[in-house]
Amino acid sequence: MKERNFVLISGLVVVLLAVVWMIPIYALVTTSLKTQQEVALQKYLVPPERPQFSNFIKAFQALKIGLRNSVVITLTATFVSVVVGSLAGYALTSFQFRFATLLFFFIVVVTFLPYHVVLIPITHILKFLNLLNTYAGLVLIYTILNAPMATLITGTFFMKVPPELEEAAMLDGCKPFLFYLRVLLPVSLPGIVSATILVFVQIYNEFLLGIALTRGPDVKPVMPFLAELKGTQIAQWHIQMAGAVITSIIPVIVFVFLGKFFISGLMAGYGKG
Repeated sequence: MKERNFVLISGLVVVLLAVVWMIPIYALVTTSLKTQQEVALQKYLVPPERPQFSNFIKAFQALKIGLRNSVVITLTATFVSVVVGSLAGYALTSFQFRFATLLFFFIVVVTFLPYHVVLIPITHILKFLNLLNTYAGLVLIYTILNAPMATLITGTFFMKVPPELEEAAMLDGCKPFLFYLRVLLPVSLPGIVSATILVFVQIYNEFLLGIALTRGPDVKPVMPFLAELKGTQIAQWHIQMAGAVITSIIPVIVFVFLGKFFISGLMAGYGKG
């Protein structure tokens, strides 16, 4: 009986938290469909009288260049970050060398270090390399800042792979890189996907570097474009909220198609000792 009551209470708590979590999303969607006059009333939970789907057309026209830039930059930087990070994770967990544990510790520290503290050096580095306001410059910086996270996540999963598997592969004449490519990556697929999702979302949602390292709209990511949608003289919250809905579609698609791998990756990392 007690167990049944606990399950019931837990279910009610989950439902309540889900409702609370959905309130901002509901307000976002309803605001994106309102007119300027309706938004001015500040009744954010009241549905619009007549949904204004034209808000989405206006928002998309303002965001399309930024969306293109973000897709190019995010996909490239995510791919490079995960490749570099997984190779580093393999090296740190498979090859015994001095200071490997200390190096892994520093990678953990760097992963949680706010990148704002290195914004000025980053700007000077890109200026020296003549990569300011370029795709290559943004990809380079996003890779440098996110490869440690990919290393941490993939390295943690590589630790779960039995060392006997690599030993057997070596006895069959499999070189380390071929083992990494043909055996380790497929076995650790949930971890690779988990790292990919987290790095992708981190880069796609990044705002400050997109402003600091670009000049003009040519390579600027979508988040600075979204911030500019509010307007300068009159706050156009309805247009900005429509833009927020549009920009959120890409991460949602990523989670919809890769979410099962992400969940299985988290469970695998939690459940194995």
